Amino acid sequence: MSAPSREKETILRDLLRSAEEQNYCGYSKFDALNSPYLMALSFHNKWLRLLYTQIVKELPVNIRPVLRVRKSRNPKGIALFARAYFILYEKTGIREYLDKGESLVQWLIQNPSPAQRNLSWGYNFIWQNTIFLQLAFEPNAVVSTFAGEALLHAYRVTKNEVYLNAARSVGDFMINDLPVLHDSESERAIAYVLRDVDAVVLNNQVLTGAYLVKLWKHTGEPEILNVARRQLNYTVNRRTEFFAWYYTEPKEKSPITHDNYHTGGILDGLLEYWEETGDDRYMEVYWRGLRYYQNHLFESDGAPRWMSDKKYPFDIHGSAQGIISFGKAAKHDPSFLRQAMRISDWAIENLYRGRTRDFAYRRGRLFKWNYSLMRWCNAWMARALAELEAVSREMTQ
Repeated sequence: MSAPSREKETILRDLLRSAEEQNYCGYSKFDALNSPYLMALSFHNKWLRLLYTQIVKELPVNIRPVLRVRKSRNPKGIALFARAYFILYEKTGIREYLDKGESLVQWLIQNPSPAQRNLSWGYNFIWQNTIFLQLAFEPNAVVSTFAGEALLHAYRVTKNEVYLNAARSVGDFMINDLPVLHDSESERAIAYVLRDVDAVVLNNQVLTGAYLVKLWKHTGEPEILNVARRQLNYTVNRRTEFFAWYYTEPKEKSPITHDNYHTGGILDGLLEYWEETGDDRYMEVYWRGLRYYQNHLFESDGAPRWMSDKKYPFDIHGSAQGIISFGKAAKHDPSFLRQAMRISDWAIENLYRGRTRDFAYRRGRLFKWNYSLMRWCNAWMARALAELEAVSREMTQ
């Protein structure tokens, strides 16, 4: 049975109050190397760093306090919380939501990655993955995109040129600062980080491309649109026969195959391109990809599959992404609202923790990771539930 809309609204507001009480500080999924012990014991070895990161991420108990990993603000999480507030302000007109959203965006403007010529942001932890090592707050394309999205959202609701100018600087970071890994008349791909890498992250091209399209909508600069379209082309042209994507090109560079939340993010970007430009060139890929996403990356009760060929663990990030993606789709095909509702109901029933007013990390076949991560769990679900509330209101008015 679907949870009543009023219950979801209460959960969203409790979630935001809980995050505010903690100053939006918390642990992150990949922050194991913020432990001084683990960094010392890694001996500057990539594989040891990767091993420690994976162990801490996969343990069903949170050992970060024992390892002296400190809670802190994650810029991507701050951007997600800001957007949740802006969505609520747009739908309710309550000034408090606007003030809180602007306060978080101002924090982003005041705390970018240091020593960069353009505004950009990175994660608040040292991150080792299979492709690269990134130092804490070293800028990357993904965190910068989410911060830029919050800036553009702030501009849309306030018309304050400060936010648009800051968003334009983020666009310059994407176009001029990040290494270009592929460049042709019809396709372009940029690196995730300011380092030489040997793989293209496919969702990254659509994420940054969709951001540039939104920036173009406000500036009208043809070159921004040209870059955006070529980046979208790169990923669209590398879809599989299922109208889904691997995480990297070449695919062998990452163990991630057709996973949940990266697939949803790519689909959102293709839809946003059409919404901003009126150009439907990607819409067949979008609708076919959305059906694959629905049928192969979610269980019938709304539980988010980890990958198309791997059911567990059910991760809260997959729930949030599904709510957002199907909520966006519902604006153009109302039948998808039921899917967004089903996913939100599952997340609330299985991962919401009423006592602490937050969401648990994930659930496996035999046990639950019964602890919360501020950005991974709560910032994502705040934005997801805010968007669901907004689209639900639109469709019932």
